[in-house]
Amino acid sequence: MEAITQQPSRLTRASNEGTITYNQRDVDAIREQIEQTESSKRRGLLLALGLSTAALIGSIVWLSTTYALYSVSKSDKQKLIQENNALRLRADQTQVQLDAANDMLARNSQHKAAAQAKFDKLLPEVMKGNASPGEVASFAQMVHSEASGRLELDQKPPDKLFRNWRSTGGEAPGTYTLVGGFVDGKWVVYSNLVARRATG
Repeated sequence: MEAITQQPSRLTRASNEGTITYNQRDVDAIREQIEQTESSKRRGLLLALGLSTAALIGSIVWLSTTYALYSVSKSDKQKLIQENNALRLRADQTQVQLDAANDMLARNSQHKAAAQAKFDKLLPEVMKGNASPGEVASFAQMVHSEASGRLELDQKPPDKLFRNWRSTGGEAPGTYTLVGGFVDGKWVVYSNLVARRATG
């Protein structure tokens, strides 16, 4: 076992092999080396602490950015869902309106086809003078319902056609006056509503 004794100016170490003596310069050198080693360790610890702190700050920044992006993405997703629902509702409403318009067009088309079939059946009888007063009144009402309120014919209609006729049915019951004329090589019949009949 070794023993170290220190004197004011030198340090002596005894061993089995002999005695080693250290002077003050050697002690200062050893102390300086120890201080340098400890200082190096402290620098290493400070560097590790700095790196850890930087990593922690980076992690916090990354988490904050990620959460902000998540919040924005969630908000955008919610906004898109709301817009999608609004568009779907508008599309449903538009489809309902379109279906109603199609139904109305179909009914109008059927009504027009039925009216045209009735008119085509009635016109020959009117031109021959064989139509009843009620049929002639319906004929006058149909002519008046045309956009121009007139009907072009290829032959002269009977003279007894040109007078007042009272219609009690149809969409616009009332008294109609049939007036004839010859225009541009064709006979034309005009129908004017002179008295509207109340339907109440």
